[in-house]
Formats: sequence, C-alpha cells, structure tokens
Amino acid sequence: MSTQQPTTGERQERQETDYSKLDAVNVSFRRPAKWYMYVVKRVLKEKASTVIKARPSAAAQTIRVAEALKRLGYLEITNYSTTTVSDSRGLDRFLVINVTRTKDFNKLYDAREDERKKMLEQNPNTTTTTTTTTTKK
Repeated sequence: MSTQQPTTGERQERQETDYSKLDAVNVSFRRPAKWYMYVVKRVLKEKASTVIKARPSAAAQTIRVAEALKRLGYLEITNYSTTTVSDSRGLDRFLVINVTRTKDFNKLYDAREDERKKMLEQNPNTTTTTTTTTTKK
C-alpha cells in the first residue's frame, strides 16, 4: 500500500459540493465565519430551510453565522435548541439552529453574486477576501 502523495501534476480536481443534498451545515472553528455564511447561503439557494449545528466548542461561531445572515436579511431563525446524542463513544452535544430563507433571499443572493463576479473580473488575481497593510512613518 502506497502512502505517497500525488505530485502537483497528478493532483485530482476537487469535486464541487452538491449543496442540495446537505441536510445540515456543521460549523466549527476550522474555517472563518464568512466561509460558513457562504455555505449556508448556497444551501438556502437550493432549499427553503436548513439546520446550522455545532458542538458546544463552536457554539459562538454558529451564533455568529446565523445572526449575521439574519441581520443581512438572508434568513429567519425559526427555532434553536440543544440536543444530546448517545452512542458507543459517549455523549455528543450539539447546538442546533433551524433557519428558513426570507422572501428577499434570491434578490439579495443574486445581487451579492453579481457584485462578487464584477470584483473578480476587475482583479482576477485576488480572492474575495482583502487584506490591508499599514506602514509606520
């Protein structure tokens, strides 16, 4: 059995995620909140409602994502709860936030996507995240 990593030329393309098949968005601190906001919006583009959930260690990140999208007008929070699942490994606890898209969701989503595409066309070498540097005099 080979444990060799593929070289750059052999690296396989990553498959695009089918957001219509996602039942829930599992949030953690591995990625920034903006990334999870994007994933939730992509899921809501395909479905009318979804679940945002996380373990207690990422509860703050989950709330940050849900509240930011609510404040921007993309979704409504329909219910939130905590749940505990018992399995052979022990107890798993989760914060669960049920959300539905607003009636203005498609308009807001399309406007943001148009803005993002224009920004990428103007400067194709940059990503959507910008950084600022300051210099001391």
